[in-house]
Amino acid sequence: MNRSGTQESFLSRLIGWLSELAGYASSLLILASMLVICYAVLLRYVLGASTVWQTELAIYFLIFAAFVGGAYGLKHGDHVKIDVVVNRLPGRVQLFVRFVAAILGFFFILIIAVIGFELWWEAVQMGRRSGTAWNPPLAYPYFILPLGMTLIALQYLVIVAELFQRLVSGRPGGPPPDETEDETLIE
Repeated sequence: MNRSGTQESFLSRLIGWLSELAGYASSLLILASMLVICYAVLLRYVLGASTVWQTELAIYFLIFAAFVGGAYGLKHGDHVKIDVVVNRLPGRVQLFVRFVAAILGFFFILIIAVIGFELWWEAVQMGRRSGTAWNPPLAYPYFILPLGMTLIALQYLVIVAELFQRLVSGRPGGPPPDETEDETLIE
């Protein structure tokens, strides 16, 4: 059972697991980017040498953390939201507004994912490279955007399904599906 008392499907649990994995992978890549930058600083200022790859790799790691880690943030309600007006609405109206917002968010993210896949595929077909001294193929960093947006879109589907179940069953109470119960109790 999930936090709102409904049974989660296997697909919902799988998407949740993927979002968690994305969050942990993102945190590891933030740490890795910090280590890469520290290595470059140490190499440059202590040994007087330089590298051609560290800045670009650190940037790619941080891009991964931002886009792919977004699914983890959405799952845990750690995204930007302005709900001053929504929180003052009656229960079912509030639930409906959150449902519509989740559907709109899903379609917006889906559009970005499709465009991202097109850009990635073009980079793969054309064999594009970064053009820097390191010059890695752009297929790898270009895949970050569609991957992240796909994971976020899947997480939005879980939220939409849970909100829809709550609307149909008439259970407007409880925390929104993208927030933990602890956060709701604190507010």
